[in-house]
Amino acid sequence: MLPKVANHIFLHTSRAVAAVQNQTGHTLRNVLQLQSSAPSAPTTWTGAGSSSWGSNGAGPGGAKFNAGSRFYNGYTGAGRAVTQANASTSHDGNGEQSDERDEIVPKRVQPRSSKRVITRRHSLSLGSLSEHEHGQSESLGVLHTVQLHVRSKHTFTGSGEALEEPPSDSSRPPLTRRNSTASLSASGSIDDLPPSPVPPASGKTIPTDPAAPQSVTDPAADDETGKVSEMYHSLRLAARSGDGARVIHEVHTLRTIHKNPTVSEYNMALSALLDTRRPGEPLSLLLATYNDMKRRSLRPNVRTYISLILALTERDYEVHKAIGGLDGRVKRRKLLGRQEVAIDEADAKRIEQLKAENNFVSAMSMFEAAMNVGARDKFPLVVYTNLLRSCAYQADVDAAIRVFAQLESRTDFLPGPQVFLNLLSVYANANDLQGAKEVFQEFREASKAGRIKGIDFSAAPEAAVASSITRGQLLVWNKMIEAYFRGGQPAGALRVLETMMDSNVNPAELSPEVPLPSSSTFSAIIAGFCYSGDVISALSWFDRLLQQGEAARHPHESSHVPPRPDQLAWVVMLDFLAQEGMIADLNRLYAILVECAPRDGLEVRRLDHTLVLEANVNFLQSGAIEKSVAKKNSPAFKDVLKLVQLANNVNVPLSRELAVLYLNTYMSTCNRGDTSQYGVGLREYESLLSSALIILPADIEQIIKVKNYAYKGLIPLLTALSKQNFQLSKLKASLISSLSHALYASYSKEQRDEFFGKVSSDFRTALEKPGESRNLSPSPVMQMYPPVKAVFVDGTLSRHVDEWFPSHPTVTIHEAYRRLQDGIANSKYVHPSTLGRLISGFGRVGDLDKVHSLYDIAQIVLSSIDNKQWQSQAWFQIEDQMIVACAHAGDMEAAFQHRDRITSNGGIPSPDAYGSLIECVKDTTDDTSNAMALFNDAQMIGCSPNVYLYNTIISKLAKARKADFALELFQQMKATPGVRPSSITYGAIIAACARVGDAQSAEHLFLEMSSQPNFKPRIPPYNMMMQLYAHTKPDRERVLHYYDQLLRAGVKPSAHTYKLLIDAYGTIEPVDVGAMEGVFKLLQNNKSVALQGSHWAALINAYGCVKKDLEKAISTFDSISAPDAVVYESLINVLVTNKQMALAPSYVEKLKSSGVHMTAYIANILIKGYAAAGDIEEARRIFENLADPPSGVAASGNHVPHEGSSQRTSPSPSPSYREPSTWEAMFRAELGNGHRDRAVALLARLQERQFPAAVFNRIRGIMIDDPVSQSGASP
Repeated sequence: MLPKVANHIFLHTSRAVAAVQNQTGHTLRNVLQLQSSAPSAPTTWTGAGSSSWGSNGAGPGGAKFNAGSRFYNGYTGAGRAVTQANASTSHDGNGEQSDERDEIVPKRVQPRSSKRVITRRHSLSLGSLSEHEHGQSESLGVLHTVQLHVRSKHTFTGSGEALEEPPSDSSRPPLTRRNSTASLSASGSIDDLPPSPVPPASGKTIPTDPAAPQSVTDPAADDETGKVSEMYHSLRLAARSGDGARVIHEVHTLRTIHKNPTVSEYNMALSALLDTRRPGEPLSLLLATYNDMKRRSLRPNVRTYISLILALTERDYEVHKAIGGLDGRVKRRKLLGRQEVAIDEADAKRIEQLKAENNFVSAMSMFEAAMNVGARDKFPLVVYTNLLRSCAYQADVDAAIRVFAQLESRTDFLPGPQVFLNLLSVYANANDLQGAKEVFQEFREASKAGRIKGIDFSAAPEAAVASSITRGQLLVWNKMIEAYFRGGQPAGALRVLETMMDSNVNPAELSPEVPLPSSSTFSAIIAGFCYSGDVISALSWFDRLLQQGEAARHPHESSHVPPRPDQLAWVVMLDFLAQEGMIADLNRLYAILVECAPRDGLEVRRLDHTLVLEANVNFLQSGAIEKSVAKKNSPAFKDVLKLVQLANNVNVPLSRELAVLYLNTYMSTCNRGDTSQYGVGLREYESLLSSALIILPADIEQIIKVKNYAYKGLIPLLTALSKQNFQLSKLKASLISSLSHALYASYSKEQRDEFFGKVSSDFRTALEKPGESRNLSPSPVMQMYPPVKAVFVDGTLSRHVDEWFPSHPTVTIHEAYRRLQDGIANSKYVHPSTLGRLISGFGRVGDLDKVHSLYDIAQIVLSSIDNKQWQSQAWFQIEDQMIVACAHAGDMEAAFQHRDRITSNGGIPSPDAYGSLIECVKDTTDDTSNAMALFNDAQMIGCSPNVYLYNTIISKLAKARKADFALELFQQMKATPGVRPSSITYGAIIAACARVGDAQSAEHLFLEMSSQPNFKPRIPPYNMMMQLYAHTKPDRERVLHYYDQLLRAGVKPSAHTYKLLIDAYGTIEPVDVGAMEGVFKLLQNNKSVALQGSHWAALINAYGCVKKDLEKAISTFDSISAPDAVVYESLINVLVTNKQMALAPSYVEKLKSSGVHMTAYIANILIKGYAAAGDIEEARRIFENLADPPSGVAASGNHVPHEGSSQRTSPSPSPSYREPSTWEAMFRAELGNGHRDRAVALLARLQERQFPAAVFNRIRGIMIDDPVSQSGASP
């Protein structure tokens, strides 16, 4: 039965609406017939500043739906679930919807007077801060200087301070990026703000967001002489370039080298830093620059305060979003049943740290300071807008009144809808409905009287969106709907909606009248009912919207006809249905979403899949599923199988609860007959058997309460599979191996013999071990070898053996092993921990024989321990070290076996063990995905990451150019108690940013790294910064800058350093051949650095490809005594570039005769060259002469070792394997020569190779994006 509110909505008669009487929208108008006497729905608001609403404007935050992570990006980015339903997105730091931004430009207009004064609802002096606020502000060093300045009663001169009209180029396009760096709080401490999603790249200039930092005037006006200094000019050019790294360099020059700086120069520096600052970047340099200005006794003026207030309010916005994201992440994990104590504690601590920041207090203090020195008439509108937004975050009505009072006294510009939107948000967040009504009424009167400035939202390329002023009106009306819901009056919210639907305005024309609703308006209604606890009414509205014909093209596109639900409405609805346990409706809507998403322009997020999956698992676990539960006390197999298939489709590992349900329902079904009717696929069988490896029958009762549990263990399951004629040989080799080890570990020989007698030959061949070798998987307390004589563990011998660890000038690990053997000869043994260190050490040097010998010795020691608890702990320690040893020695299968032994016995491998697995995952076609799967596995079973584990996973992501994920983990690492990034960490994260061309983030991180107290200069970060500016963002000056920094830090250049210097002089215009050759001679004379093929290749590339001097390139090649594959690759590339393919065969023959391995990269260039020359047959021959590595294994032999400059002849040359880039080169060649059918055939072959989806989709996308490849053109 529907609540009373919904009954009034649906049962009241409809009245005709003339304007759209015959349109489909009239069905929604029926919904609006709510009587004024309808009771209010129960409210569950958490009060002012609550995170539960999800506003992205000046609302209380997007906590409910913000995953706070780059691993989740929804339609509008993290934390944007109901944002477009109820607030202006002009404040969205994500900047994903450019048409929602305000552009507020100071403009002189005729004086006006307000006909209505907003009632002051609380008593507080408008002229000063409260004592509490002043007390808080003392905690910030930057504020202390401000307060001293105010107390000095300094006044400004008039001539140099008048604000000028902003220059035409003051609006700058937002900087697009794929990642973000850490932020610094106002106090200058390192901040771990989660990275924000990035706006899509666009070639169009997007109007300035008033919520974003921006330059409002030319700081040159500070100089009363009117002269512009060279320093000022350099800072201004850097700011206008939009290059944050260049700005940082110029500011550094100002602060450290420039003599006698002026106020205008410092203001230009602050403005430049503000203009190029992107969401999530530190305020530390900006505040340090301001403090440096004060130390030089330069008095701040109004422009100084403008820059600082804008920076602090923007930071306040970021903190607000971060808190919402972290809070939402905690709530999301709780909803999904994936709470992790360590991560929850880290998030809670981070939230406390963020809440402790005083950015709002700081901004208000500076505002008051500026007012006290007479700057009231000099602030642009954006300052007031941002301050009101921050007031809304704090639900601080008194501060908002003070700011608005100052704004109202201004007669030189009109406020825009954004000002009223923020002011309305203040009252809504403070649960002051009466105040919100007064603001809304004032806004309506001001709109009619023409006292509202239109906002240029300019927009979305989709066009046909409502005009800017209408959209501004719409956002305010949406906010009023929210205010009514938050105030516990849904009837009032629906009256507002009814008024909007009665509007007769043309959505395509400017009008100050009542705006028509948009999809965001209906999303606000749905969200309002949900947060008010009336999910039934929300669902009824949602279902009515589903009956509409078309979806809106934009969330703020007003229309007479109500649209279908937008992305935000879907997010809210699915989330609340899951929370309320309304599984039938959740599954119904989920199926509709998957079906209608392409048509309605919606995204089915990974989080949506996970939400539905976990909600269903929880529902099944409760035993409440249709009639099957009442009859069998267990869910139906078909229902569980659907969830397993869903989990597999979105690559979500099965939870322990789902694994238990899967095993139980499968065995129940098998016991009743055939399972073929259910269509169980190979992947589902793999999930079933993987579940059997991690779920022990003895643990089932602790995981889930199920009566008459059918799963009795691995042997009954395998027996049932054999009866179902399942072909075990189709499984992955690693899974079969794990099953075999588990079989031998868990069952006696008699049980195994009986089992092998029942199953098919396929099962026996796959699982049976010839000769039944030593059992490798005992339980922690099992004795492997009964001691033949007494075992004496000698502490003195243990210390003697341990002298080698971690390092010793004379005692090596081999000497330690000899000492151990001498002790054993005298019946003396060492502690298990000593053996563990030896096992790990020999694994790292690749001596597996000694690893196994030590493992055998460890079993003897373990069997002698009487204390079962100590024995169990020691067993886990030995197994853990075996993971490390086997991984580093290259025996990954054995490493995983030892990991499985630990987990199957209820243990958790150490972070060092997981770090070793991640570090040593290599030579596969998707190392990064495998590494991430291992990291996720570690977190799921409760392994708390340490520095080594974080460093290894971040390094893997960096090498794969996964900068987003790497930065996310970097932030998580910094928020983890007891874990501190090392120089290696910074090197890896800098590499991640550099590889994707994010110079600004790399610069910031490099500065942050070098300022760390534990910083130890290492070559990789310096080389990576040089590489960034040598290859990705060519800038020779910056290359030489970091080379100079390297030398100053006392770090010796490496071979790669010299290669980068050669590239800097030989490839960056203007090319300096003399300097390049000078570097090469310097390298030749440096006996500590080996001359490598890469150095010769760099020279050849510069001569032949850059300078187009083919003769010089060839003569350089001929001068090399033993060129390697890299040198050949460089020369052949020169031939292709200079269209001299006729010379290529002779050099290919020379390559073969010299015994140099033909790499895929050489083949790629040859394929491109022959295709460009029109010889597609030769290109095909080269491609077909290459081989494919085994499925799932990375191609080997394509990378030349760094140790030497030559590659020796091999008596039995290995085959040359194709790389993904080889397939791409051939694909482009076929397309470029007009053979589309052959290109399609290549795609089919590529798909059979089971490359990662990203590789396949990238190559397939070539055909979609560029039907005619460029490879056929001249190079």
